[in-house]
Amino acid sequence: MSDPWFALLEKKITRISDQDYRPALFSLEHLLVKASGLYRVGSNLRLALYRAGLLKTKRLPCFVISIGNIMAGGAGKTPMAIYIAELLIKMGKHPVVISRGYKGSLATGAKIVSDGKTLFLDAQVAGDEPYMMAARKTFPVVVGKDRYTAGKLAIAQLNPDVIVLDDAFAHVRLARDLDLLLFDHDRPLGNQRMLPAGRLRETPGMSKKRAHAIVLTRCPPPNRAGKKGDGDQTPGGEHKNISSQYEGIPVFKTCHCPYLLKWVSVKKNPADVLSCPDSLKDRSCLLFSGIANNKSFGEAAAELGVNVVDHLEFKDHYRYKRADILWIQKRAGEIGVDLIATTEKDWVKLDRDIQWDTDLAVIGIKIIVENDKAFESFIKSKVG
Repeated sequence: MSDPWFALLEKKITRISDQDYRPALFSLEHLLVKASGLYRVGSNLRLALYRAGLLKTKRLPCFVISIGNIMAGGAGKTPMAIYIAELLIKMGKHPVVISRGYKGSLATGAKIVSDGKTLFLDAQVAGDEPYMMAARKTFPVVVGKDRYTAGKLAIAQLNPDVIVLDDAFAHVRLARDLDLLLFDHDRPLGNQRMLPAGRLRETPGMSKKRAHAIVLTRCPPPNRAGKKGDGDQTPGGEHKNISSQYEGIPVFKTCHCPYLLKWVSVKKNPADVLSCPDSLKDRSCLLFSGIANNKSFGEAAAELGVNVVDHLEFKDHYRYKRADILWIQKRAGEIGVDLIATTEKDWVKLDRDIQWDTDLAVIGIKIIVENDKAFESFIKSKVG
């Protein structure tokens, strides 16, 4: 199948999998529902083989925390991994974050992206999220599709007492001591169908026995709760449904708080802009992003008070070419905006030699836990 046709089919399936629908006979939706039935059988069989010990689980000689979800797509796993790693450092621990390096070029084995001070790999090799975390230089990051191999490398060369697995709930080959299962606040179970008819990799029933805590991400802050929902209740009652399906498992709520992480200025001193909390307020802005949920970036920018005139959306993990940057700058000039803004994940992939004609704002995301003391106590009680 040619690339344009494949891309078109992929786009259509992605759109279908994110919608509520009743499949008509002989439709593409009907085929996807049939395929999701096969996917469910395969997933159940795989988990049953691990439970029976016919597929072996390996264990590392230190405490392991897994952060993941059962929905394909973004649920804020990487910001949560950063939050957990920084929380562990605050507790006096020495964590290492391990990622599979999705979309990175490392095919086999494992490599150290950063020891917490020095970067050893770029985004092309490490993958976007691992490189983004490593670029912060606050904790070591290791990549490897086999997390056990990556964990052994981390233990041998970085001497951690806690390993944090980013996006690893389904990677049951590696044993973990604490599993944090994340759900997006607005649409936690999607259309409640499994891949490819929906976004679920597992059902709540399949995952309940492995989850130690549920984390709802992207909840509206308490002062804005009325705009998107009322606590545990969404229009479809999905959060109440989750609470009942994961009965007895603690639930923590978090919100994503955007902030101005970096400023690349044409005229102004970046330090002056970064020191002003309202530096973006009421400024006209062109957004560009290539993340799993581009819409969420638009909402984050609006939270900072910018006037979003246009948003150029790219595929998740998109590799920007020179022509893309020229197009972005040309579009900014055409609509006459005050600034261009992008995400931290996109920023780490951009060439630092780019000469920007318009001020560029890099917007980062901080995790805020609604009851942070209770959450910290929960983590402490598990880690010891």
